[in-house]
Amino acid sequence: MQWVFDCDAIRCRFVPMIRFLLILLFAMPTFGFARAQSVERVELELVLALDTSTSVDSEEFELQRTGLARAFRQKNIQSAIASLGPSGMAVAVVQWAGPGSQTLAVEWSKINSPNTANLFAAKLQTMPRALSGFTDISGALDFSTKQIFANAFRGARLAIDVSGDGTSDQHDPTAARDRALALGIIVNGLVVFNEEYDLGILASLDLTRHYENSVIGGPGHFLMTAESFDDFAVSIEKKLLREIIGPAFVHNRFGPTLRQ
Repeated sequence: MQWVFDCDAIRCRFVPMIRFLLILLFAMPTFGFARAQSVERVELELVLALDTSTSVDSEEFELQRTGLARAFRQKNIQSAIASLGPSGMAVAVVQWAGPGSQTLAVEWSKINSPNTANLFAAKLQTMPRALSGFTDISGALDFSTKQIFANAFRGARLAIDVSGDGTSDQHDPTAARDRALALGIIVNGLVVFNEEYDLGILASLDLTRHYENSVIGGPGHFLMTAESFDDFAVSIEKKLLREIIGPAFVHNRFGPTLRQ
């Protein structure tokens, strides 16, 4: 039996496939390089992690939302952002509650001017509440950490700002906090003493100690308190100002930097 190969038929059938494979082979490094080029450097990557567990009612959520929006409209906050230079900062908002209940409520935005700060404030003002449930600070920290390394920015400083009105009732957040610290992320906290769940000064001390021992950490980390959700706006403004300006000497991912 004699085998006859139709070269033209083979060429017609396989050449397009070979061409596709060659294009794919040479394009893969190009795509990788394009992704690397698309990462934009900023002075600060900041996740604002808001507690939306059951203990936070609709009115208190509204106080958090409007308080954040107001903060980004303040001249002192906008001046601090301007001091970062053209690279500015990248900010996102995470809402969190119980295990598996975390969401990126406001996407990452670059803020480097009063105009971009006002635009971000407008997004905050219309942010809907997405979650409710238990209080899992551990899950909030792990989720926020993932958001920092999954965006299109690369910050000289990395920070997670956790605000909440209760201790973690699901998992000890210490391990999640330590995972964030190991990746160079600073974790700061804002404890809100909820009037509806006021169990006295000892409970307030326990909540503060919980954040100090198991939630916050990293170079220059700090904890602030708000006596109630009514005080949230004032407290978050002070906290944002401190986070944006940063400590006098910062060892960031691009090398030691002395802030002027």
